Amino acid sequence: MSGAARFWMLALGGAAAMFLVQPPANLWMLAWLAPLPWLRIVQSPDMPGRRPWLVLWVAGFVHWLATIHWLRLPHPATAIGWILLSGYLAGYVPLFVWIARRLGHHWRWPLVAAAPVAWMACEHLRGTFLGGFTFAGLGHTQWRCTELIQCADLAGAGGVSGVVMAAAAGIAAVTSSRRVASRRALLVEAACAVAVVTAAFLYGTWRVGTAPPSRGEPLDVLLVQGSIDTELKHDPDAAVDVARHYDEITMAGLAADATRRPDLVVWPETMWRVGLVEIDGGVTFPAAEIDAALGPAAADSAPPAERQAQYRDLLERQRLDALVPFARRYDTTWLVGLDRQRLLSADPPRWESFNSALFLDAAGGVVACYDKMHPVMFGEYVPLADRFPVLYRLTPLPGGLTAGRSPVAVEIAGRQVAPTICYETALPAAVRSLVLELERERRRPDVLVNLTNDGWFWGSSELDMHLVAAIFRAVEVRTPIVIAANTGFSAAIDGCGRLRARGPRRAAEPLRAAVWPDGRRSPWLAAGSVAPGACVAVAAAVLLEALVRGPWTRGRTPPPGNPAPWLEDR
Repeated sequence: MSGAARFWMLALGGAAAMFLVQPPANLWMLAWLAPLPWLRIVQSPDMPGRRPWLVLWVAGFVHWLATIHWLRLPHPATAIGWILLSGYLAGYVPLFVWIARRLGHHWRWPLVAAAPVAWMACEHLRGTFLGGFTFAGLGHTQWRCTELIQCADLAGAGGVSGVVMAAAAGIAAVTSSRRVASRRALLVEAACAVAVVTAAFLYGTWRVGTAPPSRGEPLDVLLVQGSIDTELKHDPDAAVDVARHYDEITMAGLAADATRRPDLVVWPETMWRVGLVEIDGGVTFPAAEIDAALGPAAADSAPPAERQAQYRDLLERQRLDALVPFARRYDTTWLVGLDRQRLLSADPPRWESFNSALFLDAAGGVVACYDKMHPVMFGEYVPLADRFPVLYRLTPLPGGLTAGRSPVAVEIAGRQVAPTICYETALPAAVRSLVLELERERRRPDVLVNLTNDGWFWGSSELDMHLVAAIFRAVEVRTPIVIAANTGFSAAIDGCGRLRARGPRRAAEPLRAAVWPDGRRSPWLAAGSVAPGACVAVAAAVLLEALVRGPWTRGRTPPPGNPAPWLEDR
């Protein structure tokens, strides 16, 4: 086999292996071996062919097209985003290989150090750049290994990826067809890999052992998982049907244990289809419009300013009053996902739109409202479309969402409960900043609630990836998370990332969960992404050094000096 053909085989073999360890195949135990083809490329003294970096990009493109295939499902226009995002993410494969090779061949790092640093740097960059994309991390495959994933509270989900990559690098080093310079170098490579994995498991065992016992009264939560396809949800005539569907599931969940009402009932994101309206106090309406709604103004009626206020209150209450009978029937705190609009001016009409989570008490009174703080780029807003509205005509979006300004925590049964919406659980920095901001206000959440609508993805592997993201967020901030998801997966996750309950895939079912607070301190909360950030700093230093000394030609190692120990012949 020619060198170029073998290179193609390794590149595409790595793409296939890294796909198979993720959902839907879920061959997660093979994740410790999946990076081996790409690590063989890192180990190679040269990279054959005319465009080796292009070959690696093609392999990455194939990998991501398969891994995030679900992105094409919501709408024909999202297929364009699927291709573009896959092309962007593909660039991290040659970047990983380049950084790891530079560290090994030029800086003479052992593979067991070079590969994890390069991989963590790339995962951190793709998780933060352009808003961040964190799904399908290498460490995510290990969510079932409770002890292993505990180190996420030290270095985030990327830290778990680093542990898995270190183990794979150790295997690659000791099984290389090239003989190492000495048995001592072989033992060092193997010992370092074993030490990293052992340390991660020992730390995880200790952290699981320090989890607080389940004492006292838990927060009793009813998670209402319906199954509404996106076509029905977005049919303006189907609002009553959607509400009836979710109301029936809620009542069934309440009837299953009629001896006690839950402390909290949760509906998923935007499943109340009649959006709320808020009108800015400075907005004025024509007198004729007010008279048509309130009746003609009599000589002794309220002054114009008061009638304006009455009309604004009427418009706001009409939408809100529809929720009251449901809240009274549930007879407990109700957290419901809905759309909300704020009218800033009437002539011309100017609106702000929010994706919101509304808390109502047992009498139907508003307790608090959280507006999603991190809208999804191209899913909920289009960059620059506020200046160029014509951009929305190129998408299925009628307009863009306005980002919320602050987190919200509500005390329920003596526990602080803070909501998040949709993909906010996929953003480590977003969840960390939410918990820290509330902690500074002496309202650190005891429970995080995620409201999401995954009905866009037709029961695909997106559901699995979204759930795993929440598992890692729970470990990072040591806070239980409960999820109410349209079509699934609704779930209850404790502060160790253990999946305590899970709803079905693309089916309707109420899920009753008892949630105890965790409350432990987390190094991740205190220090954030210091460890992955340090890996990015190393990668930046590698890039700077390459710019100063000159890049490799076609991926070949420079002639002077000896290569890394794991490349040397006897």
